[in-house]
Amino acid sequence: MKKTRLTIIATVLVCLALVFTAGCSDKKAAKFPSEPITMIVNYGGGGGTDISARALAQAAEKHLGVPVTVINKAGGVGTTGIIELKNKKPDGYTIGVVTYAPLAIVPHQMKVPYTPEDFNYICAYGIYRYGLAVKADSPYKTVDDLVAAAAKKPDGMPYVASGYPQPFVYQKISELKKVKFVHVPTKSGSETNTAVLGGHVESAVAVMSDLMPFVKSKEMRILASVSSARLEIAPDVPTLKEQGYDIAINSYMGVGVPKGVPADRLKVLREAFAKAFKDPEFQAVMKKMNVPANYIPGDEFGKICAEGYKESAENLKAMKKK
Repeated sequence: MKKTRLTIIATVLVCLALVFTAGCSDKKAAKFPSEPITMIVNYGGGGGTDISARALAQAAEKHLGVPVTVINKAGGVGTTGIIELKNKKPDGYTIGVVTYAPLAIVPHQMKVPYTPEDFNYICAYGIYRYGLAVKADSPYKTVDDLVAAAAKKPDGMPYVASGYPQPFVYQKISELKKVKFVHVPTKSGSETNTAVLGGHVESAVAVMSDLMPFVKSKEMRILASVSSARLEIAPDVPTLKEQGYDIAINSYMGVGVPKGVPADRLKVLREAFAKAFKDPEFQAVMKKMNVPANYIPGDEFGKICAEGYKESAENLKAMKKK
């Protein structure tokens, strides 16, 4: 009789323990985030993408209530970090920087195991601006001057660019004006500037953060903003569109997660990063880098990437025909 009573008591205690454990587990599952979040940056440390992402992550911590640890996964023209992100468990605890070119353009140039549809997007937070530049003592004062000179070169006029979407500018000008420009790829913005300053090519389209030191030192001149707006450093220089060329390129810095993160967790992340974007310290970092802070909601940014993916395929196909 005594043994039976002890057995009953033990069973009740086990049941209570199970109920308590389940309750704790449910409570933990309901609270998100309850542990540190990892942010993958798809470029190396110290560059503009890395610095801006770290500033944004630090601002987001204030609203998420947990640390956001940044790790760099550079390589593959920005694709290595994005591949790493895609392969992570979609639980919201791993997020990543998703920049436009590795998402929308590079997949058409090299084999990668993803498309923009493989991610959900938290937001875009920055936009790269581009300029068409020449050496300061170049005889070309306008884009029309450059195009007129290219028209006299049957084999084409060389230019440099360190990545995409920059070459799309020359491709579009070639189509509009029936002239030929020849792309000389470089590995970095530094190489691009060296090629122009050394007189090896006549012009380049580059990210403004790379061009800015040489524009400030008056070693290079901007002939046009090739983005959708004029450049802060050269407000008197018209955009390509204002000069009669219906061309503009933009590229974005954004944050995303692998597709499949629960909707309630995605909502938490989106709300936290929307608040982080307004953080004065983050805004100051973007201003210091001369990278316009530009907030785009997650779904809208996803649409931009998906449309850019299709457009880039057409642009690259047209370039191969030449």
